[in-house]
Amino acid sequence: MLRNTRFWIGVGITLLFLLLFIYQIRDDFGEMGRALGEANYIFLLPALLIYGVGVFFRAVRWRYLLKPLKGFSSFRLFPLILIGMLVNNVLPARLGIVARAYILGEREGISKMATGGTMVVEQVFDGLALLLFAAIISFFAPLTGWLQQVINITAGLFVGAVVICFILASSPRVARLAIAVVLRFLPQRWRGKTEKWLLLLIEGLGIMRSPIKLLIVLMISILVWVCEAGMFYMVGFAFDLEVPFYAFLLATAVANLAWALLMTQGGLGSFDLACQKTLELFNVGAGVAASYTVVLHALILLTTIPLGFVFLWMENVSLAEAVGGKQKLAEEQDHEEDK
Repeated sequence: MLRNTRFWIGVGITLLFLLLFIYQIRDDFGEMGRALGEANYIFLLPALLIYGVGVFFRAVRWRYLLKPLKGFSSFRLFPLILIGMLVNNVLPARLGIVARAYILGEREGISKMATGGTMVVEQVFDGLALLLFAAIISFFAPLTGWLQQVINITAGLFVGAVVICFILASSPRVARLAIAVVLRFLPQRWRGKTEKWLLLLIEGLGIMRSPIKLLIVLMISILVWVCEAGMFYMVGFAFDLEVPFYAFLLATAVANLAWALLMTQGGLGSFDLACQKTLELFNVGAGVAASYTVVLHALILLTTIPLGFVFLWMENVSLAEAVGGKQKLAEEQDHEEDK
């Protein structure tokens, strides 16, 4: 992992935005200290409970996406969701997808590549739900400058991803043509396995063929993010922030879209900067907004990371083995060919 160029690029981006966040609050440490000292931390408990409900909705959604492949209980998938969060929070490049696909595939005998396809759908609909929030809120608050740029860029990425996934899932002919184009750029010895990996990945996109099922996935995704916005809202009570709920809904959308765009580990820097600046648009002081963001982010990380390690231990898998699952994904096709 330490020799992986993408890993160090991710670390570099994380450090850059973390330093940028610290730099722009350098004159507000006094105000931050007062805000932290006066905060009513009792509101963090209901915030955590609401967040936990949102995590469970993630498990419900994944269960629904996995139905075409195999039936699972939401309670079985809940620990894997937290393991994925752990990996995303301690490593860059959002490798939680790899960890979840590896563990579920190893434990339940399900195709890891097809499982990865279901999580592609999951990530795309997360983005669509957040963009929907931003679109609705634009009627109440003008979205300009850097905020509009973040939304425009992510909108292009996620809408494009939806179109591509829908086409690949709906038309086997187009899917095979797309795979053929990809294979042209690969050495001959890699083409056979790569073609079968991509076909398995597209198999995991099967739910994209049904508009009704996609609507259900979107509705569950909205519930996931409304719960997270509820957490933002409850932490706002701790700092006595007198801003409307839609401001926290917008902060939820922008902070998580920035994290998705930059893929920093744990959203460090990107999440914080986007969340703070969004709250400042609603006349929250820079120091108070920074204090709020630090506590909110710490609450998320200090909950998901320990729980993720507990569930990783219960699955009897090390962190290195989970994120090294890319090699296992590659080995899967060898087993398929031997059958």
